Amino acid sequence: MQTRLPLNNLNTFAAAAEQLSFQQAAEVLYVTPSAVSHQIRNLEAILGFPLFDRLDKRVRLTAQGEKLFAEIRAPLKELHEASRRALRGVEHNSLALSVAPVIATGWLVPRLKDFYARYPEINLSVIATTELVDFSADPFDASIRMGRGDWENTVSYRLFNREIVAVCHPTMLQAHQRPFSVSELTRAARIQNASLPTLWNEWFQSAAVEPPAAKNIHLQVQNSAQMIEVLQSADCVGLIDRNFIANDIRSGRLAIACDHVLADEVGYFLTAPQTAQSHPALQSFREWLDIQLAVTDKTAEATRDNQ
Repeated sequence: MQTRLPLNNLNTFAAAAEQLSFQQAAEVLYVTPSAVSHQIRNLEAILGFPLFDRLDKRVRLTAQGEKLFAEIRAPLKELHEASRRALRGVEHNSLALSVAPVIATGWLVPRLKDFYARYPEINLSVIATTELVDFSADPFDASIRMGRGDWENTVSYRLFNREIVAVCHPTMLQAHQRPFSVSELTRAARIQNASLPTLWNEWFQSAAVEPPAAKNIHLQVQNSAQMIEVLQSADCVGLIDRNFIANDIRSGRLAIACDHVLADEVGYFLTAPQTAQSHPALQSFREWLDIQLAVTDKTAEATRDNQ
């Protein structure tokens, strides 16, 4: 009877060989170090030779261990990829999308009713997360992110450029009786977005104004979504992308504090792995985005006209 190597033991061995540590392999596999050690000893017993040299606080592959790892590494990776695809439910009518929170709440989610109406057969899943997606490990088919569209091993489709403006509560603008100048905002109480720590400096420099010292930073928030929430009640000025606050401006919850706009090559992109370009649901989503972007352009023009 032919002996077969247990797949679970081989997977554990590969994790230990990758990490060169039973402890770290255990953390990757969500098991105990003793379980890792037991499975590898079981594999060694079946093979009849050691796979690791056990040193004081680490392990090292033997020559036979290195050979086995080289032979199983690629097949196991393919198996893991197949498992991830199955768990994602990557089918013709399914699309898992990771989106930065401010894009999700300020632009995408309010428009999704139209997407579901146009494509009722597509199962679209949107997860708002600040983490940059690793398509080789994370359960997403595509993402929408801010940047320059040059992420490695991906194809990016530019949606629109960022337009950074200074924003405040309407009462603050009314008390000033006119828009603030860039120079005046060097003395105003400002809110800092911790995820974009150099943004205020970039904004001032784009207006050829020397950035002020950090002492005028009144409050620090973690992201743009928190910035929008705080500005609705605080007597401060913050920097927000104008693409995401059209409804807040129209409703009177926020006001543009200054006419200056920071617009550069940084933009928002639909990004997907190179292997996903033929995904039917992704192609449909792109077509729908083109329609929405045309509507966005008209809305942006109306918002500027009303300022």
